[in-house]
Amino acid sequence: MMQKKTVTVLDVGSSCVIAAAAESGLNNTIVIKGLAKQSYAGFSDGEFFDKAELDGAVRGCLKQVGADSGIAPDVVYVGVPGEFTTVVLKNHRIAFDRSRRIGDAELNRLYDSAYELKSRRYSIINRSGVYFTLDDGRRVADPVGETSKSLHGCLSYVLCDKNFIDLFTPMILKCGAERAEFVSSALAEALYLFAPEVRDRTALLVDIGYITTSLSVVQGDAIIYQKGFSYGGGYIAAMLTEFFDIDADIAEKLKRKVNLSVGGENDSYKVVDGDKEYTFPADKVNEIVFASLDDLCESIEFCITDSRFVIPEYVPLSLTGGGICLMRGAKEHISRRLNMVAETLSPDLPNRNSPADSSLAALMRLALKQPAKKSGFLKKLFNFK
Repeated sequence: MMQKKTVTVLDVGSSCVIAAAAESGLNNTIVIKGLAKQSYAGFSDGEFFDKAELDGAVRGCLKQVGADSGIAPDVVYVGVPGEFTTVVLKNHRIAFDRSRRIGDAELNRLYDSAYELKSRRYSIINRSGVYFTLDDGRRVADPVGETSKSLHGCLSYVLCDKNFIDLFTPMILKCGAERAEFVSSALAEALYLFAPEVRDRTALLVDIGYITTSLSVVQGDAIIYQKGFSYGGGYIAAMLTEFFDIDADIAEKLKRKVNLSVGGENDSYKVVDGDKEYTFPADKVNEIVFASLDDLCESIEFCITDSRFVIPEYVPLSLTGGGICLMRGAKEHISRRLNMVAETLSPDLPNRNSPADSSLAALMRLALKQPAKKSGFLKKLFNFK
């Protein structure tokens, strides 16, 4: 019997890190063999607040997953948050001496010749195609197997801050792995959460975490624009903490009670903490939350304008992540504020079907789709069909 492929992934969030060992199950499901989660101080503006604490969280998670699953990984796939990545788009064409069937070699030649990274700050971690054009003018999503005298591609390269790579690589190696593969969390989510036909028409993905958010414009199998910025559910909790002069854990519990469809003068939220019960006026709490969500909407508007892409009116704003997606009424307020349809995306996995699970599920799925290889970054990402 063929041994099942098992992968180990590390999902880096802005309030916690999650490690998981997983393998493919029946009907394209994912079977999680081990899972560990640890909180840490997080990051903002591309800088980690406490690197020693982060190191302990990463190594603790990987050690626990290895012990629970009995798996000693040779590779750990690390999801890179949007604040540590940038996207470069290139249009490039190569010609052949004769008409030939296009394979991986020709495709890699196109990618290699289209863009040479000279920056000392970044490394290429992913590259994928928006679309490809053959010599007869046909546009295809995947040129492999087609016959043509030339190959043109609109290509996307995801670059990762080398400081991120230099920080996480020693942590991974100290846990016994041979190497780390770095993957754009946003790209993994885009390929996993959107069907190919949706991506072909353009998609907008906004992943809202605890203290970070990333917005990605997606086309084909690629991200054509991405921007990360500091905002998340933790900002709402911080505003509640400051206004009501309460502890952070009470503010977090209060945030989880919020329902933006209520909030009359006589409505209130009750929070129980130990043997104490706190009461807060719903109208004032909601006013604070609305103001915070308006800040988020302004950042989203700026990113869409900054992208310089014309987003068709029928394209919804797809929200995921654990920051605000579970807050009742938040999606509806964002939709009204931006005058566009807002929807929530979640992974289709048993017991892992919350928006907060999107990046972990997408990272596991992408890792399981990768062919076995000895070294190098992920040069080709596969459709989740």
